[in-house]
Amino acid sequence: MLISKRRLIHAISYEVILLVIIAIALSFIFSMPLEVTGILGTIMAVISVFWNMIFNHYFEKVEHKYQWERTIPVRIMHAIGFEGGLMLATIPIIAYLMKMTIIEAIILDFGLTMCILVYTFIFQWCYDVVEDRFFPNAKLASS
Repeated sequence: MLISKRRLIHAISYEVILLVIIAIALSFIFSMPLEVTGILGTIMAVISVFWNMIFNHYFEKVEHKYQWERTIPVRIMHAIGFEGGLMLATIPIIAYLMKMTIIEAIILDFGLTMCILVYTFIFQWCYDVVEDRFFPNAKLASS
């Protein structure tokens, strides 16, 4: 099953926390209304939720096939792959909503991505710790 309850909870919790951070930060940094940055964050979150479920489904298949453990290099590879794919979809949306050129949107998206890479790394690690401690059979049930 492509979309398990586990993947849905993972994706939504990731996005809700990130949405709050992005909306507030962009509103403050660019002196834009929270409504605009909130809409941008929401659109990016919706795209990201779908990408998250698809990416993690296939990443975990590869991870299982090659018997990878969630080491720091694997976590870094996961974060870079996820965010790199997401950037391709978000640059035009950022340019439109923030009234920027494509070059400015690329720079902003790259900056956001660098911050989000750190967030993704920390979130994944924390999520794995919580899941392993409180739901030790969750990964097996959704494979």
